[in-house]
Amino acid sequence: MNARQFASLFLVVSSLVCLSLRAQDASELVSPAHKIAIDQPPTDWKPLFDELAHRSTVSALFTENRYLPFKKIPVVFEGEIRFSRERGLGLHYLQPDNRILIVDTQGVLARDAKGRPHELSDARAQGTVGPLLNVMSFDLPELAKNFDLYGVRTGKTWRLAFEPRTSELANSLSRLVISGRDAGVSKIEMRKSSLLSVEILIHDAKENVPFTPEEIAKFFR
Repeated sequence: MNARQFASLFLVVSSLVCLSLRAQDASELVSPAHKIAIDQPPTDWKPLFDELAHRSTVSALFTENRYLPFKKIPVVFEGEIRFSRERGLGLHYLQPDNRILIVDTQGVLARDAKGRPHELSDARAQGTVGPLLNVMSFDLPELAKNFDLYGVRTGKTWRLAFEPRTSELANSLSRLVISGRDAGVSKIEMRKSSLLSVEILIHDAKENVPFTPEEIAKFFR
């Protein structure tokens, strides 16, 4: 085996190990000992849930790692994320291409670099991106309709796993996990299968800041 072959093998093994570790870690989280009643959260979780549920807006930068079958390393995207409890979720992808993805109660809308809109009616797209809106809103009654909730916390850090209750939702999303510190969300993981998942790393977040009319027109509808 030459150096190039060894390096390629190392990348493949590393990717599979990372996927295995994430799956194992989440599986340990999803256990009866860590289950949380969404309609009656424990006293130690309630302050966090209240803060997450009362954010009016969030603006942040993000790095999205997409782990795909037969890819040695994740496909990386970078951009801006804007959330409005009133208007929905706007994902502005800057790298490697410029486009906008809008998620709201009407569905999923994409805009290309020239601002031309395209409605995404694909059920898989709706099933994958739609849950992001529910999690960002942290509407517990709405979440309770579709997910079972599990959580662990260590000091100020915490991790929550949302397990789909219906087979229809599970076909698009087998598990959704969010992590954070205090009342800030730092990572969102969406797993479709053991070899297909998306990891969104959130940083430089600002909460409860007003969006300008230009931002509203560009990143929402």
